[in-house]
Amino acid sequence: MMLEPVKKNIVDTLLEQAPDIEYLEVLAPNLAGDLFGKRYPLDQLNALLKDGMSMPRAMFVLSSTSESIAEYTGMGADDGDPDIAVSIVPETIGFADWGEKPIAQALITCSSQNEVFDPRSILARVLKEYEKAKLKPVVAFELEFTLFDAERDEEGRLATATNPKTGEADKPVMLGPDRLDGFEAFLNEVTENCKTQGIPTTVVCAEYGEGQFEINFPHYDNPLLAADHAQLFRRTVKTVARKHGFVGSFMAKPDYERAGNGQHIHASILDESGENIFDAGETHTNTLMHAIGGLQQGAFESMLFWAPNVNSYRRFEPENCVPTGATWAHEHRHIAFRIPLATGKAWRIENRVPGADANCYLTLATMLASMLHGIQNKIEPTEETVGVPEMDSSTLPLTLRTAIQATREGTILRDVLGTDTVELFANFREGEMRSFEKFISRRELDWYV
Repeated sequence: MMLEPVKKNIVDTLLEQAPDIEYLEVLAPNLAGDLFGKRYPLDQLNALLKDGMSMPRAMFVLSSTSESIAEYTGMGADDGDPDIAVSIVPETIGFADWGEKPIAQALITCSSQNEVFDPRSILARVLKEYEKAKLKPVVAFELEFTLFDAERDEEGRLATATNPKTGEADKPVMLGPDRLDGFEAFLNEVTENCKTQGIPTTVVCAEYGEGQFEINFPHYDNPLLAADHAQLFRRTVKTVARKHGFVGSFMAKPDYERAGNGQHIHASILDESGENIFDAGETHTNTLMHAIGGLQQGAFESMLFWAPNVNSYRRFEPENCVPTGATWAHEHRHIAFRIPLATGKAWRIENRVPGADANCYLTLATMLASMLHGIQNKIEPTEETVGVPEMDSSTLPLTLRTAIQATREGTILRDVLGTDTVELFANFREGEMRSFEKFISRRELDWYV
């Protein structure tokens, strides 16, 4: 439910839509891209809008398994784990109807936008640089996800989701209408819950892999809200999937036998008069090429934000509609920065590098920072890629360890996001990587005992 400025009490507005609402859930994204929050009685909403609330600061830097890695982040241990002031984002007030009773919902963000650990504040700082340049990005997210059956096998492996109408495992028929029909109840409940949360959706399609689907969003001239909705969408898919007996996953590469999940981001840029600066009618402008040049230069140090964990790098393989270097081309799905078929106002760039597991605020922030760098410095891109490119670790770090190093050594993101933010994120990801490496897998025991 998108709330326009209302004359009456917001609580009354919510109750008109869903009279059974009793609670408000406030949610914040952490650096890992997960949500945390609290539930309040609904009648406290207006007071919370006015006065705000507090959350433990260290919640923003917990790992993907909700563990403290304070020795890397410096938060949550020696600092005494202090609270920090947070505020509700009014545009995100809505409700979800997937439980026994509907529940009101809103995102929260740090009251000070100078915080280096709040993903929403980081994106907001990048957008301020666009404001200074008298430019406005227009963006759209595309998030792929995979459905699995809830029960795992004896080895702990996930099984492809069973089509509810056929009783058989989903088959990987690209854009297959029968797949949409089979999972209709789940898909419809996802889009209906998006509506009540104020999240507009457009195209629904069956994707390349078994159990893989995509639900698209329109283009937003409010990038913060676009990222808000992308983050809430991921929670919606996971929650509704559980209700239907599935596991909904945005994991980059659940296994090698199926397609990975990407987070493709489309972006164009408007000038003061609202004109697309990439638009030259039947073709695109040189400014679009400069934006691609900036993306190519920024890709090496941005990779950690686009592929943030160990599994993220298993997705990058040749001939799998996944980029393997900082390449660009027109109408080419094996490269990093695609120029889709377009005319007029539709000219844009699609970034195909990020995985669906990455933090949506941070993927967008780093993409836009690199594009602005290219535009302002008139950076020319490399030659257009023809054919299927080979693996190229010289333009994209293709392991987590090298990506951490690349982020630490980069300069483009530091100029826009700030050195403290870049250092914190690199430390955060190193801490989670080292925690992951302490586990001995069953395969290691099978192979080396």
